[in-house]
Amino acid sequence: MSKRWFGKGIGIFSSMALLGLVVTGCGTSGASTTSNNSSASQTKTGGTITIDEIDDFAHLDPALAYDDGDWEVVPQFYDQLVTYKPGTSTIVPDVATDYTVSSDGLTYTFHLHKGVKFWNGDTLTAQSFIDEFQRVLSKKVNSPGEGFLDPAVKGAHAYYEGTAKTISGITAPDPYTLVIQLTQPEAFFPKVLAMPFFSAVDQKFIDQVGNEKFDHDPMGTGPWEMKSYEQGNQMVLVKNPNYFKPGEPKLDEIDIDINKNEDLAGLNFKSGKTAFIGWNQNIDSQTYISLKNDPKYKNQFQSQPLVATYYLALNTKPNSPIQNKLVRQAIEMAVDKQKLVQLQNGRAEVANQILPPAMPGYEKTLPSDVDYQYSPAKAKQLLAQAGYPNGFKVSMLTPNDSTSIQLMTSIQADLKQIGIDVTLDPRSSTEYLQGTESLKYPLVYTAWFQDFPDPYDFLDILLNGDEIPNNNWSNYNNPTVDKELAEAKVMPDGAARYALYDKIQNQVLADAPWVPLYTPVLYAVVQPNIKGFYMGPVLEDPLQNLSLSN
Repeated sequence: MSKRWFGKGIGIFSSMALLGLVVTGCGTSGASTTSNNSSASQTKTGGTITIDEIDDFAHLDPALAYDDGDWEVVPQFYDQLVTYKPGTSTIVPDVATDYTVSSDGLTYTFHLHKGVKFWNGDTLTAQSFIDEFQRVLSKKVNSPGEGFLDPAVKGAHAYYEGTAKTISGITAPDPYTLVIQLTQPEAFFPKVLAMPFFSAVDQKFIDQVGNEKFDHDPMGTGPWEMKSYEQGNQMVLVKNPNYFKPGEPKLDEIDIDINKNEDLAGLNFKSGKTAFIGWNQNIDSQTYISLKNDPKYKNQFQSQPLVATYYLALNTKPNSPIQNKLVRQAIEMAVDKQKLVQLQNGRAEVANQILPPAMPGYEKTLPSDVDYQYSPAKAKQLLAQAGYPNGFKVSMLTPNDSTSIQLMTSIQADLKQIGIDVTLDPRSSTEYLQGTESLKYPLVYTAWFQDFPDPYDFLDILLNGDEIPNNNWSNYNNPTVDKELAEAKVMPDGAARYALYDKIQNQVLADAPWVPLYTPVLYAVVQPNIKGFYMGPVLEDPLQNLSLSN
């Protein structure tokens, strides 16, 4: 279903921009610093701002958009049935005015706003969503969102395989009512629907221009229209004057410059040319220090721990000493995670579990037996107990960027102290992905970023035996855990479901197929005259809410 670090996906940041963003700063800690741009200063309607974007947009077709950069603008062009309450992981209606869920959790009924128009004047109806569901399930479109519907939605697999002309589980009893039937309950299904894949689209327009052109020529209902787009250079957004949400957007225009040079991005901000440095542009180290020491900007920073975990996948397959649980526990205790945070100048938080702190279900207090503490002496004892008093040699797969190598060199030194001689094997993107799925490496350095905020998206996707080798790169296969994951997936949301996920996570931690390392912390800095900017755990920069002060 989901994708990883090297590939397309919100969970990946394939250009490694995020890793650079986390690493290059010289911050203090991961604690959030709220800027004063939400103060009661007088704001005005209209105006133009400019921002820098570190990479060009891979896709503007919502059925294909799965890169972090894409998710900066695609949700501004299109609307979904539901979205997130600003700055939270709470689902609220978007184009849907409301929705209901049947008592068995299988049927969702959405009632839509009437009178919502695409930019060209065509009317949004329930069919606009059905068209997009069909596009996501079309082999011709080849959407990475297909696995979020198939087999979850009734009839999705038959449509995907071409044995049915419609998706039997998606119907529109009238133009402004959409009914979706699932094959089994999924408490997180509304969060799936909040992903850009499942936006309302104008199929008439797509048929006119074709799928290929549609990928660079959007036609949505969202708050921002695309006025122009020079690939690799600039995209210009203009206000949708007919947007159905009163008061959005507040600005008239946003100019997005494609700028891979983070030093130049810093200069652009300091000169006042750009409005903020947010999700998709680095605050380089020198700029960070300079701005922190500048009275104009020192209080203009915000931070957000990302819903992500960087970790070592420890291959439990019986092809090395790593198959021994005591060895894996020894590695967990041998890694100085605080040093990894220091190497990133404080823009990270130590991780002690699979779920990151901003994820629903995160355990604030772990059981003591799985709350591993840094202790080289204890690690040596465990190695001896496992039958390796003199250690052993082992290889580690890592991305070949300088930051990954720096961090893994630190871990290499940590493991050397307890007798484990690690050979680093840095690989480029394609070779790295091939290496992970080959399951031949005892150690793999990798990361996972949420698709949506639910424990399923980490525990089930990464540690279910059925996910070997696609996402489960530790080759972890515990039948009891798999059974409990299946139970948790279909349970109603609530305390009992999270308690079961706690049990699952604690069992996984006891088996130690992972060494959770750290959670990155994203920093943003905003010009004093920009109002309405906020950071949250799910959505990116709130372009529709920004305004200029008088």
